[in-house]
Amino acid sequence: MVKFSFRQEDYEKWLLDLALQLNIPSHNNFMTLPAHLGKGYITARNISRHLSFAVINIQLEKDLELEREPGGWKGFYLTFNQVEGKKEIQADSHHQHIVIDKKTMRNDILLANAEDPCTFRISAGSDIKKLMIFYSDEIARQYLPGDLYTRISDFARENTQTVNKHFVSLSHREALKDIFDYRANDSILQVKRLSQIIQLTEKFLHSFLRQGQAMKTKAVKKNDLESMQHVEQILSRNNLEGFPSLESLAQEVFMSTSKLKNLFKDVYGYTLYDYYNKSRLLRAKEMLVSGQFSIKQAGSEIGFSNLSHFAKAFRKEFGVLPREVVKSR
Repeated sequence: MVKFSFRQEDYEKWLLDLALQLNIPSHNNFMTLPAHLGKGYITARNISRHLSFAVINIQLEKDLELEREPGGWKGFYLTFNQVEGKKEIQADSHHQHIVIDKKTMRNDILLANAEDPCTFRISAGSDIKKLMIFYSDEIARQYLPGDLYTRISDFARENTQTVNKHFVSLSHREALKDIFDYRANDSILQVKRLSQIIQLTEKFLHSFLRQGQAMKTKAVKKNDLESMQHVEQILSRNNLEGFPSLESLAQEVFMSTSKLKNLFKDVYGYTLYDYYNKSRLLRAKEMLVSGQFSIKQAGSEIGFSNLSHFAKAFRKEFGVLPREVVKSR
């Protein structure tokens, strides 16, 4: 098992400590994972003493344990996770109990107090994409309205690795795709990455407020909100073979189809099918941008047997035809 213990400070120091502890060379805040540990990269950047971030995009050959020790800098730790594991994921929270996430896929956003300890374990064979952002308490107080700062602070203080989480949704995934796509010596991409990180933070705060407002104005219970997050995760899966039936989704969360439809629209602002359709079209766009799929393959992969119908739906969603995306690669 690969183990790394750290105190939450700036992420350039975090990466340097990781490289030293694992005896892996790093250059310009960038580290490539050696073959005996897996493949992929980790990079970090300090924007100021109040804001820093790290990007992880790796596939593991050994078990990984990350331990955040107590006593780090005062502030908030915002993480966007897209983790596909081979086994259940384990976490020790600051509440001193072990929680095992039975799901092998995590597609969530976590906000935690940077001073609190936590241990996170992922098994070998897992595919890990993580964007980790540190915001100092000082900058949060400076830019967040007092009532929002208080809510965020309370939320982070109560948070653990498996509760009070938000799922990575459509509004986050396209920006994350670009952030995880690292290209060396591309200064424009680095500027774009910073802009997207700020936008993702804004989107998280909007989502945080929206879900909080839904709970307040619609009397949405915490369990119901977690159920909607579970349904959202199902609709975003890459291996879906068509839109799931309302009955099957309702059975997943033990509620009636009418309650499911109304509640999902209240929380996410889309109908179930619209959310599914937007999600699969975004996945097709990612395929085309990658250059590894033809238009026919991308359309077929998300369930379109008719290319004309695929092109029409794609243009309605993104304002351009699939062939225009291919030409602009």
